[in-house]
Amino acid sequence: MLIRKLTIHDAAALKAIRLEAVQNSPRSFWPNAEEIRARELDSFCQQLSDPYETIYGVFLESNLIAIAGLKRYGLAKLQHKATIFGVYTQAMQRKQGIARRLLLILLDDVYSDPNIVQISLSVNIENQSAKALYISLGFEPYALEKNSMRVDGVFIHEEHLVLALPIRG
Repeated sequence: MLIRKLTIHDAAALKAIRLEAVQNSPRSFWPNAEEIRARELDSFCQQLSDPYETIYGVFLESNLIAIAGLKRYGLAKLQHKATIFGVYTQAMQRKQGIARRLLLILLDDVYSDPNIVQISLSVNIENQSAKALYISLGFEPYALEKNSMRVDGVFIHEEHLVLALPIRG
């Protein structure tokens, strides 16, 4: 198993796993399958080239089986924060600690940036296993957003969590 930051060479694999994620877990991701399918491969290359966004991937042999994104902010007043997004592990690979290992590598990278003192994320309130993982990593719930998304006419609530890091540098 290899965990690394994705590059523009991984754009097709990223598009494929994002499509799989929204098809298998439509209540957990903002875009829907049609929106992912409609995105040109070049837009994934642009996302992977964004200096404020990093997507980490887990590869088993040459197959991308899990992803997690990290968004940093370029605005001076927001440079102390980052947001984790798009955490997904293929269904047949779950319950093996893959998401935990992926997030620990992502967090190690964040810890090396002395500017970041706060990391946030959101989770569908129905996804108790993901929430338990985030809490085990030190994240704390701070807000509930009702009606965050609407999927097939059903409103989905999301819980917002935050991890405060010690002020460094």
